[in-house]
Amino acid sequence: MLYTFSKSQYDQQQLVQLFSNVTEQDAILLWQDGVLLPIKYPTLFQPEQSYFLLENDVTARDLHYFFSANRASFSIISLRDLVKLTEQYSPQVSL
Repeated sequence: MLYTFSKSQYDQQQLVQLFSNVTEQDAILLWQDGVLLPIKYPTLFQPEQSYFLLENDVTARDLHYFFSANRASFSIISLRDLVKLTEQYSPQVSL
């Protein structure tokens, strides 16, 4: 399953509950203001999970430094990669 998050104002308890349903076979896409979630709630983002961030949104918010090599679980992807990601994961949930 592909979970997509586009906002940064989720309640922390709501995110904890949502993330508890995510398995290692699932992926999480952060886009638009959702790319701010790892900054706002760093303890919720576990290294064993795959997180994808839309490159345009990371660049627009000047966050490349934050998602540098020391954060291996975050992959910055292009719009083209996003299309491939949506083909790979089904169903998809937009939150």
